[in-house]
Amino acid sequence: MWRSISPLRETRWSALTHLTEVVDTAEATLSRAGFQVSRRCVSRTSCFDFAARKDKRLIFVKAFPDIRVLSQGDAVEIRKVSGCFLCAPLFISDRNKKERLKDDTVYSRYGVYVITSKTLEDMFIRRMSPLVEATPGGYYVRINSKRLRDKRHELGFSIGKLAEMIGISRRTLYGYERGMTRASVSSAYQLEKILGVPLVETIDVFEASPKDSNIGHSFQEDWNRIRNLLLRSVMGKLAQFNLKVSPVNRAPFDFAAHCSQAKLKIVGGVFNRKEKHLKERIEEILSLSRVVGAEPLLVGDEEIAARGDSVLINHDKLAKMRSMEDLVALL
Repeated sequence: MWRSISPLRETRWSALTHLTEVVDTAEATLSRAGFQVSRRCVSRTSCFDFAARKDKRLIFVKAFPDIRVLSQGDAVEIRKVSGCFLCAPLFISDRNKKERLKDDTVYSRYGVYVITSKTLEDMFIRRMSPLVEATPGGYYVRINSKRLRDKRHELGFSIGKLAEMIGISRRTLYGYERGMTRASVSSAYQLEKILGVPLVETIDVFEASPKDSNIGHSFQEDWNRIRNLLLRSVMGKLAQFNLKVSPVNRAPFDFAAHCSQAKLKIVGGVFNRKEKHLKERIEEILSLSRVVGAEPLLVGDEEIAARGDSVLINHDKLAKMRSMEDLVALL
């Protein structure tokens, strides 16, 4: 006899279903917009769901059914991973607790932009970039300061007179004209109405994300956290070739490396024979490497290499290399 599903279990299934829908929608939207989308990252816990590229625009995307479940750890990791490939991290979510997030609005959590599924579709399908930025203090927009200043001069308004007409202080209007202060939505609307020109600028989610200087760890801190001896050995070998190597947590790959002089970028993983989802993780790394434009470097112990996986190399083979040229020839 079937037992009834508990309310808690039913809630969890509902959340998982909603999460899948949000990720599916984001993938479909970017694919329709002409982005190359990687395989979804499901082989192990990941700070992003997939990567997507179109021309020079590259993003790592993570979807949440409710943005309140986002952890600072996920934000730290997706920013670090994005930094390895000079791309933008982006969170997609439609809700915050019981409230629905607003469309045409950009939020931020721990230094990463957050937009709704509808805003994503508007941006890349309808080519309508968001205008409003949400902050703890309210909703604001960015004013084209030069256009505001030029139009005020053209119409002969003093700063004091225009500020009085809008209902703001001279200091606030001065801040708008110098690009020092964002404008409230109501003030921007009044300014455009009086001056008769569009002033509000769109927000580009591919630009630098909101700053948060308290996010992140130093390389030494990351290195000290590595417990995998094989990973330490591989990263140490690559460092000998003057590659800048960064360990990565919460991703299908274990490290990223690059050398600007050799114009070489690497997405790397280390594997052992006990790994449950070995083939799935390999496929995800290979897919990600194609999207981010990097070479995959997959290293296993002798027993794994003996299986005949053509993409896996024996750690001993890497250890015997003596130069960057040897590594490039292997890749």
